[in-house]
Amino acid sequence: MTDQTIPGALMRAEIAEQPERWLELGAAGVGDAARLVRERGVDAVTFAARGTSDHAAVYGQYLVQTQLGIPAHLATPSMATVYQRDVTSPSTLVVALSQSGRSPDLVETVRSARRSGCPTLAITNDPSSPLATGADVHVPIRAGAELSVAATKSYTGELLALYLWVQELLGTPPEVVTARVADVARAGRALHERARGWARRVALELGDADRALVLGRGYGLATAREAALKLTETCAVAASGWSAADAKHGPLAQVVAGTPVFCLRGATVGRESVEALMPDLRARGARLWSTWAAPEAGGDAGPDDLVLPSGVADELVPLLEIIPFQLLALELSLVRGMDPDRPRGLTKVTLTS
Repeated sequence: MTDQTIPGALMRAEIAEQPERWLELGAAGVGDAARLVRERGVDAVTFAARGTSDHAAVYGQYLVQTQLGIPAHLATPSMATVYQRDVTSPSTLVVALSQSGRSPDLVETVRSARRSGCPTLAITNDPSSPLATGADVHVPIRAGAELSVAATKSYTGELLALYLWVQELLGTPPEVVTARVADVARAGRALHERARGWARRVALELGDADRALVLGRGYGLATAREAALKLTETCAVAASGWSAADAKHGPLAQVVAGTPVFCLRGATVGRESVEALMPDLRARGARLWSTWAAPEAGGDAGPDDLVLPSGVADELVPLLEIIPFQLLALELSLVRGMDPDRPRGLTKVTLTS
């Protein structure tokens, strides 16, 4: 039983249980979600989400386009709430992602989509929520109760639910998918043990840093943005996550001597783009840390690198790559005398309209 009075105890426990939750997610609702796409002639996908779930939507955007070859976009929920405008596209699937399933703007986005004749899919942690019951199909992420304000296991649950849905659409044999999930869960357990020490060391080195930059590419963009959010909401660090392709269009200007920069090199595709920026970052005096997947276990890692377990497909790397940053956010918050379970001014369920 977790002692909820100890700062960070909830977040620590929820980070640690992620690999086991991945094994429990299963395929509930995934078959129905795939049939919805086929039966309604879907030729595009729009993702609607807020906060952490919005970063899962970025992952979904890349996944749908790279694996299914159809356009995928991010919705603007204010169309339904502020502008009260139904955007009609009956062959576009609207996918709403939310841990609680109770955000009014997402619920209204799904209602608007259904009025427009669009098929709708909800992915939430609560099958009884308004979002889950209001969509044509619901896929539960089965993360269990998430009590820490900082979302961790619900985020990776959303990523995996999206992955399972796309694999169903691709017709990947169930036994192959099961084996891949088992592999990433094993890798997740091993990484958690390895990343705890790394996160503690980096947290002590960061000290009172007031800003940070996180860079990724492709699937790593979702991780970069989510990692930055975790540091911002739990540690009051002005962190931002960017694609390496966009970094030279302005974000690099914030890098001066001593600026903490995290480079995500976990996925094979996009790694070279991130690595190409590293000499420039060093020249600017940045303090660099890196997470990467070595070609072979051990590889040629630098002293500040955290090597991810090998043998995991690019599409599943984001489930692993976020774990070190969840742990870093936890440790840095505690080093600064804060409680990541209860960040100042934030609540677990954000009701935006």
